[in-house]
Amino acid sequence: MVLLSSFVIVGNANALSLGSSDTCKVDYLSFQSGMIIDRYNSLGVRIFFEYQRDIKKNWQWGISYENSRHLGFAATDQPYELETNLSLFSLNGYYKLNVVKNRLFWTAGLGLGMVHAYWEKPLSYTFSEMEHHNIFGPVANVSLTLNVRITKRVYIEASPLVVVMPTNRVYFSTMDEEHFNNFFAFTFFPFGVKFRL
Repeated sequence: MVLLSSFVIVGNANALSLGSSDTCKVDYLSFQSGMIIDRYNSLGVRIFFEYQRDIKKNWQWGISYENSRHLGFAATDQPYELETNLSLFSLNGYYKLNVVKNRLFWTAGLGLGMVHAYWEKPLSYTFSEMEHHNIFGPVANVSLTLNVRITKRVYIEASPLVVVMPTNRVYFSTMDEEHFNNFFAFTFFPFGVKFRL
């Protein structure tokens, strides 16, 4: 937590220290939903929140939190699967790829943070009680999100190619669990709204 606070303070200090020749710094709040599929074959409903801030020209930084609740399984041919719920916290950097400046653009991003995966399953010797599992690990993410401005302060967010590429963020971690080496997760048909503050 101390390390995260240090990143936030440094980010704000860097943003404030930029020369006055740059455009004014703008803050955003982003809210997304949709689905997420993970390494354990779990399909979940996701809620995503992020604070973003312009740094200089087309660069931004952001702090995001994502949570998912297990809904079902993504495939039927998996020998092992877990009914996982996820919490993901990340510090992200973005670059804006403008098509129509500040009206239609993609944000390409990289981030680092932590992942918490948790689930329940019946105890093997009773099946009447639930066994709780929690695992934590470092996580990296790569993202590409389409932004479309609909009013002066409101943007719609979606996957970069909507139907052709129905994901906008992929997570990867080196944490292992039971029959699974490493961890990954990706969004599925994400959609959201972003507000300029």
